[in-house]
Amino acid sequence: MEQRTPLIQTFLAKNKQINLSAIRDEKGVWLKHIQDALEIYKVVHFPSGATVADLGTGGGFPLLPLALTSPDGQFIGIDSIQKKTLAVNEMIATLHIPNAQVVWSRIEDYPHSVPAGYPQTFDYLTARAVAYVDKLIPWAYPLLKPGGTLILMKQYLVSEKKDLEKVCKIWKLQLTKEHHYSLFPWDIERVMYVIKRPF
Repeated sequence: MEQRTPLIQTFLAKNKQINLSAIRDEKGVWLKHIQDALEIYKVVHFPSGATVADLGTGGGFPLLPLALTSPDGQFIGIDSIQKKTLAVNEMIATLHIPNAQVVWSRIEDYPHSVPAGYPQTFDYLTARAVAYVDKLIPWAYPLLKPGGTLILMKQYLVSEKKDLEKVCKIWKLQLTKEHHYSLFPWDIERVMYVIKRPF
């Protein structure tokens, strides 16, 4: 990812102005934010023209690395904290990322709380450490196109996996992939769940 240095520098500068993350060094940003975001490509690749929403985008991850590495996609970040949405939109402008934008909205209020012209539903949804699955799935479902894919990025918990299976059954969703990984030797066990909404 050629843009990693400008992204890291821009993020660290913005993080000094507004607290977006507890990670405040270049190595940490690369490892825990950018590399974590790029792990998504081990489970899915976005086709040209895909619409992708990052739910609870926070400081812009995985939104920004994904938009930079998939320039033919359209990426929308959704977050309920206005100062974070403003900060990430400023980073998008600084880095000249034409295919990304962040909107200020609660997930469950989108698209009713955003101006006309934004996608109503998406081909892909990403959600990184946003909420427990029993809340997150009902929020996410209306934003997912039939045939669309939801990618959940979480710390692996056996109890949450069981609850996810129950929630998927209720919403008639298909858990198609379960990708376990760690970012460094002493890291937590992380998991990516790939969930499809049938046509």
